[in-house]
Parts: sequence; C-alpha cells; structure tokens
Amino acid sequence: MAKDFFKTLENELQEGINEILTHPFLKRMQDGWFDKKQLRYFAEQYSVYCRYFPRFLAAAAANIPDDETRMPIIENLWEEHGEGKIIKSHRILFNRFAAGLGLSVDDLDKVVPLPTTRITCENLINLCHDGHFLESLGALGPGTEYFTNEEYNIIYKGLQNYDFLTEKDLEFWSVHISLDEEHYSEMIGAVIPWANTLENKYLIRTGAKKAIDLEILFWDGLEDNLPGK
Repeated sequence: MAKDFFKTLENELQEGINEILTHPFLKRMQDGWFDKKQLRYFAEQYSVYCRYFPRFLAAAAANIPDDETRMPIIENLWEEHGEGKIIKSHRILFNRFAAGLGLSVDDLDKVVPLPTTRITCENLINLCHDGHFLESLGALGPGTEYFTNEEYNIIYKGLQNYDFLTEKDLEFWSVHISLDEEHYSEMIGAVIPWANTLENKYLIRTGAKKAIDLEILFWDGLEDNLPGK
C-alpha cells in the first residue's frame, strides 16, 4: 500500500534526519553557544536558503500535472507570501529576525553564500525546476517538511536564550513550527495516489534523499566556516 511506502521511506530517511537534528551546529544553537557575530553569520547564510524556498515551491508547482496534487504546494506558497499580506510574508518575518541581530535588508542583499550554501540552494532549485515533479515532491515533503518543525523547534528554543531577541523577532521560527507538520500531511495526502509504481516510488525516494544530503551539506558548511570557533 502507498501509505506503507511512506512509513518505510520515513524510516529509511531517519538516519539522515537524525544527523541534521543532532548536527554540531544546531547543538551549538540549542545550547545558546553563539555570540552575536556568530548569530549574524547564521542569519546571513540562512537568509539565502529562505529567499530560495518560495522559488523551490513555485518551480515544483509549475511541473505538477494536476490541480489536486499541486494544491498543497500552492497553499504552502501562499502562506510563504503571507496569504496575500506582504507584511506577513515569511521573508519579511525573517528580515525582522535578522534586524534583531542588527542586519538590514541591504546587508542581507549583499550576503556572499558559502560554497556549500550555494550548492545546496542551486541543486534544490534545479531539482524542482528540471527534475520530475515526483522527485521534487519527495524533496519538499519527506526530505524537508517531514522534520522541519522539529528542526525549527531546536533553533527557536536556542534563540530564546538571547534576551536581545523578542518573541516578535522569533516569529519566523515559531510560525513554521505549527505550519510545517500540516504542510507535510497535506503534501503526502496529495502524492499518495502517485506512489503506485516502482518507478514513481523511486522518484519520490530519490528526491527525499537528495534533499536530506544537501541539507547536511548546508549545516556542515556552516559548522566548518563558523567564525571564532
């Protein structure tokens, strides 16, 4: 059964997911280890991924052949854009977080991505734009949304250690904790009918594993280039 496939896939992905959730960089975040300069470094590099993410969704949506499968991606994209209210868009929320660290939008515009950040984002956009739509749904679903709420909860709780950051500053992280579990459930519901052949299952699994490998690369890059370590 298709539902059994996704349970099996989630189990297969767990080793990589655990590598992300217990990553040394996230452990430093969780423990409140960073100083403000290091937090800025994190925000700068994550801003690159944050700016790419709506493009991942849009590229994936463009390749999906039917409305029912596309709907969860469109809903996610709509939420990313504040459900039509730009002041509530997730990029604006992230900019507010960055501002709490003393980073302006102009500062973020000038960020030079680490090679690992660039490789992560460019490979994901290429996968979503040029790959099979089931591969992109594997990447965005089991390979991302499945564990994003756990990941963001680690970041959010870690950032609460810093008294110069307000709850308003941290809204980008808290909003995703509640939303992403719902995103995953809706996405899986839409893609289950497609998990009916070995080829389709292979595409979904391949996309999920690629996304997790790329995210590990992203965090490895942040850890390896962490200033003042």
